[in-house]
Amino acid sequence: MKNLMSSSCQRAAPLIVVLLTFSVIGNAHSATQWLDERWQVSGFGTLGYSQTDKYDDRIARRNVYQSGEKLKDNGFLMDSRLGLQLKGQLSDHWEMLGQVVLREQFANNIEDYISMAFIRYRFDDHWQVSLGRQAIDLFFLSDHRNASYSYDWVRPPTEFYGYVSFDSFDGIKVSKDWGPFDSNWRWSLSIGNSKAKVKSNVQAQGDQIDRIKAKPIYNTELRWQTGPWVLRGSFAILNFVQDLWFQNELEQGAAFIQPLWPDFDRLMADFPHSYTLRYASLGLSWQKRQWKVQGEWNIIDANHVGFNGQRGYLHFAKRWQNWQPFITLGYADDDSPISYAPPTPGIGLDLFYDGLIKGVQELRHNQTSISLGLRWDFSSHKALKLQCDQFSFKSGSGSIYGQVDQTYNSNKTSSWCSVALDWVF
Repeated sequence: MKNLMSSSCQRAAPLIVVLLTFSVIGNAHSATQWLDERWQVSGFGTLGYSQTDKYDDRIARRNVYQSGEKLKDNGFLMDSRLGLQLKGQLSDHWEMLGQVVLREQFANNIEDYISMAFIRYRFDDHWQVSLGRQAIDLFFLSDHRNASYSYDWVRPPTEFYGYVSFDSFDGIKVSKDWGPFDSNWRWSLSIGNSKAKVKSNVQAQGDQIDRIKAKPIYNTELRWQTGPWVLRGSFAILNFVQDLWFQNELEQGAAFIQPLWPDFDRLMADFPHSYTLRYASLGLSWQKRQWKVQGEWNIIDANHVGFNGQRGYLHFAKRWQNWQPFITLGYADDDSPISYAPPTPGIGLDLFYDGLIKGVQELRHNQTSISLGLRWDFSSHKALKLQCDQFSFKSGSGSIYGQVDQTYNSNKTSSWCSVALDWVF
């Protein structure tokens, strides 16, 4: 953890200096007053630990952007993170926001740690437009997914959140707010691009990382809030270009393999270099007095073998003073694993076929989970959390918590426990 934070801080230090320096540029005669009135520096952090090396055959991860090899050697890496945010009111209509988040991830250039950096113009009390890097409105936690203090869990349900590798996009967002005081509506439309480095295989190395780009992204969200109820729905179309680490080998071998293995054409069609993904989600939250109920569900459809199915969770919590126990039920239900007719025996393609089938299976997620947790707000803006998860993995499909040997031949149940200290400042 120390090495990660030290390395990450070194990469992000120039950007943080730039942000802080930018925050004091203004009226030379009243810089201090101008800074106090118009600028706000805040941050958040999580120091977490999970026994990621509990099993020899399976490794726990928070998201597909994380390296299972690193997590298994250091249980502090999965959930620990540090964020710094700068918000400025440039005028009555203009404002800006920048956010840097240090965390374990495959992508490690300075730019990759910038989760938000945009300017926003408010036309009036209803309409606004923002430009730059900003959150994608896909779920309840879109704009505070890294700020763990803002939600109950140590980490959000991995079935629903773990497979979405994009925290933000670069582009434009138009929003409108309306409605009476006790019944508020918000609509947004976003257009832009995004990119990420991910891998379903938990033991992926640097030369085995898939680089994906969503170019362009179209996304719209409608949110309604009244009293204790919040209802939201979103729909996104993402046009992906994916650079699979084994793509070149697959394409180079196609001319030789296709005559010997007739079903190889169908397999190649399921791993296109570019494809379109459609993502629709619904969320409902009810919170009144000490009780809280929240659930989200999505459906994913794409002309790619790895992105088809539905995922969701249902969360219950009750607060007693500074204590809040909770229980969460999660599930991922991809379509049935796609089967391919094997090549003709004795032509030397058996190992190749087995490897491809494992690759397809690790992309399919069919599992359920139950999480029990407790949050203790022991001090102002500080919380200590404990969470234990039990997962039931279905045979023939993979998971964020993938098998080390990529073999998914049987049903299996595994459990992990995690602790985290969250704070904001």
